Order: sequence, then C-alpha cells, then structure tokens
Amino acid sequence: MRLFACILALLLAHAPARATELADMYPPDVLAADAVRLQNAVRKIYALGLAPTLTLTLTLTLTLTGEEKAGLSAVKLEFPMPQPGDDPLDFYTTADPQGRPVVVMPILSLKALEDMATAYAWVQKRGLNASTIDLYYAMLRYRSPDRFPGGRYPDILTALAIPKNANDDKAVDRLSLSLRNEAIAFILGHKLGHALFRHKGYGEITRQQARDDEVQSDRFALDVMARSATPPMGAVLYFQAQAYRFSHRGEFPTPLAFNDYLMTVATHPMTVDRIEGMARHISGPLAERRGREREIWVGIGQQLAKVADLLRDGDLARSSHSRADVGVV
Repeated sequence: MRLFACILALLLAHAPARATELADMYPPDVLAADAVRLQNAVRKIYALGLAPTLTLTLTLTLTLTGEEKAGLSAVKLEFPMPQPGDDPLDFYTTADPQGRPVVVMPILSLKALEDMATAYAWVQKRGLNASTIDLYYAMLRYRSPDRFPGGRYPDILTALAIPKNANDDKAVDRLSLSLRNEAIAFILGHKLGHALFRHKGYGEITRQQARDDEVQSDRFALDVMARSATPPMGAVLYFQAQAYRFSHRGEFPTPLAFNDYLMTVATHPMTVDRIEGMARHISGPLAERRGREREIWVGIGQQLAKVADLLRDGDLARSSHSRADVGVV
C-alpha cells in the first residue's frame, strides 16, 4: 500500500516548474560518490569475459575466443558523468579521434540500472506488485518534470518509496546484485558486439542495416553470456523497462505509419521481431545447452516473449499514457 500511496502523491503534487531534465535525476554528489564503485563493477565483468557470476579462475581467455579477443583489443571503456540531454538507461558505442572503438557506460545510466535491479528485487522479495515499476517508466516518458514534487524527475527508489538501504536485506542484496550484473553483462556484450563487427554509425547506413546490426549484437551478447552460464534475466528486465521508454507500434495510428518510422527514423527500436528473436534464441538453442539449467533458460526466454507481447499490443501506448496520467496501477 505504501508504494501506491507514494505513486499517488507524486502524481497529485502541484510543484512549481523549474528547468530540469532526466539527466538531473540524481544529485551530482550522489553520482560522484558511486562513480568509482560502478566503474569497477563494469571493469570486473569485462575482465571476467562478461561472466559476472564466475569465480576469478575463469578469465576473459576462457569466455571470449582468440579471434574475439583480437577484434576487441583496441576497445576502450568510458564512464562520463551526466551532460544535458542524457537519458537514463542509455549506453552506446562510438569511436575516438583515431577511429578506435569506445564503449560508453554513463554513470547516470549505471546508477539508474542498479536502482532498477534493486526495485525489482525489493518488490519480488516483499511480494509486491511489479507493475508499479512499469508505471514509473511510463511516467518518465509521458509526464513533464513539473508534475513531480520539486519539479524534478525522481529516481525509481524514491518514486516507489523503496528505502535507500534496501540492500541491507541480504535476500534483496543477492537478487539485486545478480540482476544488475546480468544486465550489465548483456549491455556490455551488446556494445562490444558493435565494436567487434565494426558496425558503422547510423548516419552511414540504412535503417534496415542498423536494425540488422542490433540483432547481430544482441545475439553476440547472449551467446557470450551462455558460454559462461550467466542467465540473462537482468537483460529481460532492462528490456521490459525500455518497452515503456521508447517509441513502439502502439504510438502510431497504423502499421504503415510505424513501418515508415522504422524505415526513416528509428535506428535501434524496440520491435516485436527483435525481442521475439532474442526470446527464441534463449529458450531454444541456448537453453538446450544448459543441461539441468534448461528450464531456467526456457523460463527467461518466455519472460522476454511477454515483453514482445507488450510491444505487439496496439493499445500499449494509450494505456501507458493513461496510467501515467491518472496513477492507475
């Protein structure tokens, strides 16, 4: 009940508007305090070959092939602090002035990802309604900051009244850490896939090629995680949050209008085909290699297929907008 009361308070507050944006979600001192810790978490996963649950005896050489290691030898990791216009949960690959690939993992996005994992762990261990998390991400998309207390977008723990020390609960801490690391491993693997396959910038290729590149990088990330027996449940929750954050079929009047958007505007959209392709890959060939863990992987694939069902729903945008506007959970 406290979750619902907090959501209602956020929605009904009438605070004076002031200039702010999603990049201002966390105070600078909060991000500065966590920056080194978050960087170390990413670097450790990268050093372990995208295998966050493995022991230190399993290193990069046992997870990535020699060809992959060679192809990624020039990759750099960067962890910038927020800039105006930055969006939480946004990660990307770029190149430095010498043309070497750079995987950018912003501190804002890592913090938001970590808090998302904590929120999912908290509601699961407390037996609460996880749809409040979906509502939170819908609010970020459909509500302006002046509709929130203090005229600022709240972080997810504040919005859902989850205590900042939620991870003092050992069960919550274990689950949230696992979900966070799995999500980081997938995102990092996906961005490394872009670097490995030398994908060009979106301004240099067709929108169809851009979407094909996304699928290839998705597959690479999942395959590398499967080699290290790392289940991608955290990645599923990341995509579930993204389903409420970006344009999808339900926001367009007709399938033709959505297809026009895909062919002329979108670069890496959340499409049904893309999500279903990952779901089939997880519950099919990857699950078949998991032996006694097969059912876990099948279940993860089925969970991701539900995200595709969300995206297939032509009424998703309208219902999300309505829920965010009136606070229906």
